[in-house]
Amino acid sequence: MKKAINNLILCKPLKIMTIILLGMCGLFSSCLDEAPGLPSFPQEMMGQYLQNRKADFSEFSRLLDTTQVMGLVNAYGKYTLFAPDNDAMRAFYKSKGRTSLKGFTLDTLKMIAYDHLIKGYVLTTDKFIAGLMPYLTMSDRFVETSSQVDSSNVVFYVNKTSAILTKNILVSNGVIHMINKVLTPSTSTLVQAISNDTRFKLFYEALTQTGLDQKLLLIRDDSYNPANYSYLDIHYQTSSGCIDQLPTERKYGYTAFMESDSTYSAVYNIHTLADLKTYAAAHVYNEDPADASVTDITDPRNSLNKFIAYHLVNKKLPAVKLIDEYDTDHMIKTYDLYEYIETMNPNTLLEVKKERALGETNLINKSPTTGEVVRLVASDYDNDCTNGVYHEIDKILIYDARVAGEMSTKRLRMDAASFFPELTNNDMRIYNRDNDQSWVYPSGYLARLTRSETTYFSYDNAFGGWQDFEGDEFFLNGLYDFEIVTPAVPAGTYEVRFGYQPTGARGAAQLYWDHVPCGIPLDLTILSDNPLVGWVMPGSDLTDPYGYENDKMMRNRGYMKGPSTYFDPYGTMYGKTIARNSVHSLRRILGTYTFTKASTHIFTVEAVRAGQFQLDYLEFVPVELIENEDVE
Repeated sequence: MKKAINNLILCKPLKIMTIILLGMCGLFSSCLDEAPGLPSFPQEMMGQYLQNRKADFSEFSRLLDTTQVMGLVNAYGKYTLFAPDNDAMRAFYKSKGRTSLKGFTLDTLKMIAYDHLIKGYVLTTDKFIAGLMPYLTMSDRFVETSSQVDSSNVVFYVNKTSAILTKNILVSNGVIHMINKVLTPSTSTLVQAISNDTRFKLFYEALTQTGLDQKLLLIRDDSYNPANYSYLDIHYQTSSGCIDQLPTERKYGYTAFMESDSTYSAVYNIHTLADLKTYAAAHVYNEDPADASVTDITDPRNSLNKFIAYHLVNKKLPAVKLIDEYDTDHMIKTYDLYEYIETMNPNTLLEVKKERALGETNLINKSPTTGEVVRLVASDYDNDCTNGVYHEIDKILIYDARVAGEMSTKRLRMDAASFFPELTNNDMRIYNRDNDQSWVYPSGYLARLTRSETTYFSYDNAFGGWQDFEGDEFFLNGLYDFEIVTPAVPAGTYEVRFGYQPTGARGAAQLYWDHVPCGIPLDLTILSDNPLVGWVMPGSDLTDPYGYENDKMMRNRGYMKGPSTYFDPYGTMYGKTIARNSVHSLRRILGTYTFTKASTHIFTVEAVRAGQFQLDYLEFVPVELIENEDVE
């Protein structure tokens, strides 16, 4: 790649304006002293509230004092605290053979404190879900929330067994929930947890016999130290209005979708590893027919290896992060939503669908013709581990001829954030309605990204002010030079499209697909209504009321309107305009390509004129769908 040579322009004018607007507390109901119907103590910090109520919290306050976490919860910011009362703390001591904090190491005590504290979010019970919340505690664990009706009252639980005694205690820097049992999340890794769950003996046997368990062991990259890049952090932090951060760590994560022994036995008559081998050999799709003859089950080409690998993902995906977390306020709720996830079976995708008409979510590989679908078992998903999570599924999950064929005949729209497991595993791909957070990445942090040393590459989490698909985007500035390895795309002939927002502050860039230039450089300052693009507002031309003829004219020039599926929910910059009707939303047609086999591809971008660059999503559309493609 060509080396970028100019200094970087760091500030984001649109972002700055939004931050100023969001600074006005009256715009949002999250201002703590104005929340209706909740106990509110706006003059007390979280720690002060606990210290002032010794009858309930003297033991937990002592824990926070001992670990110096008390200073944190007495500081300004946003926090959610699950605070065990004194009875809960004493019961915890007894369970450990002690009568007080004495005898616990300081590191252990600090971990206990961090298990109960979420930083950056104020989570009242109206924001709870059934399952793991998408927000990490300071010990890097998810908490599970649930509820049940007890004598006509709703009782909320944390991690299944800790009941909330008093909920939604609002203080000046967050919310406290008083609980009746200390939270003690599992310390098992994903493989250890599966090995100890007797419902999945056959799956565990296949996991270990294929050697795929060895691909699920990593927890964090200890070689990553943000202090090595502190000059970057200072540089970005001191720019006027910019709030970019370096990631504090680089964690790994995994997800396993598993059939239980009872499902194998009762539904498929599978009782042994030999039975499972036979089933896999008969049903797994082999793009290369020669793979069918590979008998070594540790070989990635073997059918059993492929079968098990298709159940595994290199992202930690609680149920809410399969698709619901990306169904942000930006998305129009009458359109179905899809997420495409790469599995550890090389060059395969798993589809997760949110189907509006049925009111269902997390539908895995649903067939549009037969309705065949795999679902999470309602009573057994979100089993949390230190480096992963596992879900029981109700049917066999397999990349067979049906799934392979259907995956290659549908439009694949992929949010760019889905390309990078690091964003999910390090709690960056998350929707924060009232807080735009940006992350900037040093070389090597994102495994699928290669960039010049001077390329500024940042990610803006999903936020209500943006007019982006799923609310998030990648942002660059200055002169940049980078390439991204895309997720695998099935074999076929596709029109490939690049979704972006043109603005006057953008630059110009040469785009490449698999190292071949995609026409002339793209001027990203040209808005949709420029004569070079030819956009006309749908409905403004009475001879073309739906804009379909205008769509054809734009296609002839290599452009498409944005989809009709999303808008900016705050309206502060784009007036709550649907992307299809916005001059600030475009798709650039990169070209038509034939992929002879399922594989990843290289998307390269080189600046030819300094300025901003924004990447929202890529689309892969089978050419046979284009003639009758909808505006979604």
